[in-house]
Amino acid sequence: VRAGGALRVAARRPEQAAELCAQLERALPDAAARPVPVPWGSLGEESRAADVVVNGTSIGLAGQEPALPGVAFRAGQVALDMVYGDTAFARDAAAAAGARLVRGEQLLVRQGAHAFTIWTGRPAPEAVMVAALQRARETTPR
Repeated sequence: VRAGGALRVAARRPEQAAELCAQLERALPDAAARPVPVPWGSLGEESRAADVVVNGTSIGLAGQEPALPGVAFRAGQVALDMVYGDTAFARDAAAAAGARLVRGEQLLVRQGAHAFTIWTGRPAPEAVMVAALQRARETTPR
């Protein structure tokens, strides 16, 4: 938003999308572009037009809906899934030729690395963190 990118926000409840956009406007009053709430039913069209598609919902978690309705990916996009594990969003993004997938676990490592650096003043051992995540993934029953 600060750089002028067009941020479009969809939520299952329209008032949530509108509120998030309003919060972002208050937090970034000098932003070059204003975030825009869009209807949940327009996810297909919005996702195909976007350079970056972010799943920041609970969709894909165990016991939740399995997939975002209508979301489609294309070459050149970045697909960021905040949900950990193997989700329909991640599978669909990985299957799209040329789309770059960023998984929830990758975000977890980067957040942890950033926090480590803030708290210790030292660079985080990201390779160690990635290896620990991989070990946990391999030993966790599914």
